[in-house]
Amino acid sequence: MVNVSRGKIVKRTWRWQGHKRTAYIFDVMVDGQRTRKQYPTKPEAQEALDAFRDEAKQPPVPATAPSITFAQAVEEYVKAKARKKSLAHDKLYLGELQAALGADTPLSEITAASINRWKNDKLAAKCARTGREYSAAAINRPLAALRHLLQLAHEQQWAALPTVPKIRLEAEPEGRIRWLEPDEEARLLAACQKSRSRELTAVVTVALETGLRRGELLGLTWDRVDLSRGVLRLEVTKSGKRREVPMRQVVYDVLAALPEPREGQVFRTRSIRTAFESAVAAAKIDSFHFHDCRHHFASWFVMRGGTLPALQKLLGHADLKMTLRYAHLAPHFLRDEIAKTERPSVVEQQAVHGARAAHEPVESQVVAEGAR
Repeated sequence: MVNVSRGKIVKRTWRWQGHKRTAYIFDVMVDGQRTRKQYPTKPEAQEALDAFRDEAKQPPVPATAPSITFAQAVEEYVKAKARKKSLAHDKLYLGELQAALGADTPLSEITAASINRWKNDKLAAKCARTGREYSAAAINRPLAALRHLLQLAHEQQWAALPTVPKIRLEAEPEGRIRWLEPDEEARLLAACQKSRSRELTAVVTVALETGLRRGELLGLTWDRVDLSRGVLRLEVTKSGKRREVPMRQVVYDVLAALPEPREGQVFRTRSIRTAFESAVAAAKIDSFHFHDCRHHFASWFVMRGGTLPALQKLLGHADLKMTLRYAHLAPHFLRDEIAKTERPSVVEQQAVHGARAAHEPVESQVVAEGAR
């Protein structure tokens, strides 16, 4: 077993040509052998130290273990994930990493240190198209695809990876949450009614009242609309899990009013982006996209007293963490928790103590005074 010390970060300062210079050095021992490396900032030194320690702890790959190249591993990944909806994006991300790490690099040689170097280079670079620094999401998406590939390689023994290198993602800001105020909602629906798109009002109304994703809504078929039970049965979802969404009365009225025959697609239109954006502009509403209809439903659901576990099921979130984005909108969420842990104030405690003393028997008070 490899013995790796915890290591430390040491600040070094010196003067060069009249200017003060600063650097940070990580100092670590591996099996009694000292390693020291210098970096311009403390966070870079700490991240490099963590990556170095993780890599040093990994057992060496046996010489007889089968190995494949990064490019071959990507091919295996594509075969294994042929039905994944976002596979096209994964191909782009992994293609970018192939260009940086080397398509012919043995998969076993892709270590935490090499991945960390790619990430640092990306953080220091600027996007050629926009001229701005890369966002945390632009860095995390390729890393997430790579981590998934390496996990499959480890579990399915494509290349007999003994361990999966640790990949540290960048912290991402929370996503925007936009909902409509009642007057904005009224203006938007009024603008939709004036649109040339005959189905726009119905589509937007159902979106605002159910929280369905655009793909779920436009892909809805009549055999999944149960008017007798008042539910929408969703088969093709982002999470891959079936779910039922109960209809509010306004949704039932909209769907029941659609012309027959009730066969095939509920909505004939395949794209509503242009019509929707025109309606938003006509309603004079700032920064509202179609996906925000989903945020609108979730936000008002919580603000009107709906529970987070119920919202999770309605939205089809695989992880409650996604639903917790709306927790701060619940008027009762933190108030109830504070009430559970509330205790009497010092003044109230003194008042209670005084009331108890006043009701004590006289004999006990005399005994207490005699004891003094």
